[in-house]
Amino acid sequence: MRRAKWPKYSVLFIVLGVTLLTAQMVRSAYHHMGEIDSGIFLTVYPEKAGTKLDNCNLCHSGGSYTQGTKTVTLGSCQWCHYKYGYDASGNIDDTLNAYGLAYKQAGRSTAGVIAIETQDSDGDGYTNKVEIAANRYPGDAADDPTKVPAPYKVYTRAQLEKMPQHTQFMLMNTHKSADFYAEYTGVSLERLLKKMMLPAATGIKVYSPDGWAQYHPLNPDPDPLFYHVIGDYPSASFFYDPQADTALNGNGWCEYSAPSAAGRINGQPIYNPQGLKTLLAIKRDGQYLTPGVLTPANKLDGEGPFRVVPPQKIPGPPDQKSTSAVQSVVWPFDASADHNAGYSSRTVTIIKVEPLPAGTTDVDTLEAGWKYVDEGKILVYGAIDPVPTIKEKLTGLSTTIWHSNRSAFAHWGYRSALATRVNLVEKWVMLGWYSKAYNDLKGHVLIRTDGCTAGGAADRDDWVADCEFQKQLYWSINEVLVLLDIVN
Repeated sequence: MRRAKWPKYSVLFIVLGVTLLTAQMVRSAYHHMGEIDSGIFLTVYPEKAGTKLDNCNLCHSGGSYTQGTKTVTLGSCQWCHYKYGYDASGNIDDTLNAYGLAYKQAGRSTAGVIAIETQDSDGDGYTNKVEIAANRYPGDAADDPTKVPAPYKVYTRAQLEKMPQHTQFMLMNTHKSADFYAEYTGVSLERLLKKMMLPAATGIKVYSPDGWAQYHPLNPDPDPLFYHVIGDYPSASFFYDPQADTALNGNGWCEYSAPSAAGRINGQPIYNPQGLKTLLAIKRDGQYLTPGVLTPANKLDGEGPFRVVPPQKIPGPPDQKSTSAVQSVVWPFDASADHNAGYSSRTVTIIKVEPLPAGTTDVDTLEAGWKYVDEGKILVYGAIDPVPTIKEKLTGLSTTIWHSNRSAFAHWGYRSALATRVNLVEKWVMLGWYSKAYNDLKGHVLIRTDGCTAGGAADRDDWVADCEFQKQLYWSINEVLVLLDIVN
């Protein structure tokens, strides 16, 4: 994503990334030129570098404004651009959340970060220090240590290209813009999702980083506006008329310039050897999709690196734009026609598989994605196999314990004993013994880290004496237990 310089005020933590996810998912964050506050925060909490807290959402919030009769909701990046402005002419306080305001009022310094540790800035019942230890936003009451991110998997473009590729030539029929024919190549969503989805999955919602969202049921639905994921779409014919061709007619409405459209004639059946599918497209006419960018007007421009492309459910010709005054044409605008392009999502960074498993929470879709646009990645989360996430979290938990200070434990030998217990749980997961993994984690690990959370102080059963570290471990263990419960 292209970004502007901020000349008057070093914006507090204007960095972009995915929210409500673990440190393993989010890498190094973005920082605006001249911005100093992220460095101040990381001086106090160096272990949070590259985590979700190394992110604009730590101090900034999103917001909404009214445009005519419509309410427009923006994520923190877009909201800051809107309220503070590219020229820094606005009031920065209008973009800050409760933690950001507290930090600013405390002096924007390491001493200020430390001074507000014991405060509960967002009023959710957990101090800022506890939330930071648990990788939760201290300025967002909806994000506290009890919230467990749903199972997830991140794909790079290179990984997707190693999967069997699907190519299809098709019409993209719009309401207001020019229609066009194109050949898209990528991975069918059916192939991508079918093996990882839980039996309870019913549909998906795809998101773009500007907040656009589109629902797709898994199976064919009689509603003409629901484009399904599993199964084929009907084949279509090629429609051409010089009157519609934008290259020949100033009042034309369809672009036929794609190389894949060359040589085709009106009425000719379109042959797609692999059939027509709802596609996670990577290329258009052999070229990688142009990555989306956010314009100064907070609008999305571009369609890549990934676009979800549904074919027409009811094949038909490209019809005239609804906004055109010239409707006495071969294919005038037809409100009942299949305008599939309007249900095609550009610059997709998130695929949510619904419904979320019990005990898990959502991703903040208005904050997620721009980093993934730049890196060519896409996140799939929700009702999917949690085992890869469980393995990743257990590895992180084990590493945290092994690299901790022995002084945090009630006895010098408890660190290795606790880490060994976690390693044993990892073994049960590797063997597919999920019930045993759950019982051991709860009965032999959680019980050694629960005193401070339950009673405010370490109890006689606790192996971890340092309460802040104990709470960090407790909530990390709790996340794994919730995920293990999905497969039990």
